Amino acid sequence: MNELRRTTLNGDVFEYFDVGDGLPLLLLHGALGDLRTWQGHGEALSNRYRCIGYTQRYFGRASWRDDGPPFGVATHAEDLIALVEALGLAPVYLVAWSYSGHVAFQAALRRPDLFRRVMVYEPGVPSYVTDPEELAAFGRDAHALYGPIVTAVNNGDLEEAARLMIDGSGGDGCLDRQSPEYRTIIRDNLHSLPRLMAQEPPPKIICEDLARLKMPVSVVHGGLTRPVFAIPSLAAARCIRHARHVEVPGAGHLWPQESSQGFSAVVEELDRTI
Repeated sequence: MNELRRTTLNGDVFEYFDVGDGLPLLLLHGALGDLRTWQGHGEALSNRYRCIGYTQRYFGRASWRDDGPPFGVATHAEDLIALVEALGLAPVYLVAWSYSGHVAFQAALRRPDLFRRVMVYEPGVPSYVTDPEELAAFGRDAHALYGPIVTAVNNGDLEEAARLMIDGSGGDGCLDRQSPEYRTIIRDNLHSLPRLMAQEPPPKIICEDLARLKMPVSVVHGGLTRPVFAIPSLAAARCIRHARHVEVPGAGHLWPQESSQGFSAVVEELDRTI
């Protein structure tokens, strides 16, 4: 991977990588991640795309100012828009995972002119879930997953909170099975967990909002993923009538990390189908 670059957005310095040639592809990480989450994907896709991945505000190893904007989807969407404009990437193919899925939707709704295509893997916000039974199932699973994480964060045990998040997403013992490189990324992002758990309420994007998106949108989820991620994925795909919906057999929420080659292949394949 090439040397990291820096740019100033909304008054703060952001690190990013920029590798390859071709149409621009922007990779947006989720919780307990930073630009290193996508470096393998950038290498895999750089023969076809100009791949950019950056560390979002309050993540990673940088020292962020205490008086910055609030942690949350709205702030991260504004930073995303600023980055696309600052680097002259528009229109860009945007790929987002988990927490950043809502960031991607918010930015695409705010500035549709900046995005050529959007792919979201397993968003986790239920504001566009309209079926009452699905919404109730989401609530039960969200409580089962995030309740213990919030307790661990409130107790100051960030390592346990991270273990609960990773094991809750990928099954018991999942964190221990991850590569040393990924465990380092997780450890370097433990500090983000209190902000994540106390984040500003996300913009209430509803089904009718998603239906207004005109660019090609792909919503992808794993066949083994738990309801808290599967239900919003299915709902988003239904709301965006022209969306390409893909279920990946045998995959769970951590599939982008666990199979960078497989995930990258889907990113590329979806761009071949309009």
